[in-house]
Amino acid sequence: MKLVKVTAIWCMSCIFMNEVLKKIEKKHEKRYETIDYDFDADADEIAAYNVGEILPVYILLDDNGNELARSIGEKKKKELIEFFTSNGGF
Repeated sequence: MKLVKVTAIWCMSCIFMNEVLKKIEKKHEKRYETIDYDFDADADEIAAYNVGEILPVYILLDDNGNELARSIGEKKKKELIEFFTSNGGF
């Protein structure tokens, strides 16, 4: 399983959510590899994921690269934990 993270250095929600994700990952055994993309610098790479302009975007992929689930925008910690646990990320 892979987690595709699309964030931007100018995105305050991205900065906040990355810190929340780090705290969650410390308490849970993650079952995914993380691939980080910058919204501006990696525009060609993220085009394949149909990412809009609302950030951050977290996309869980199975081992074959098929999308399992997507989270868009700032979420509460509880919502982010639910996103991962309900989709096999933890």
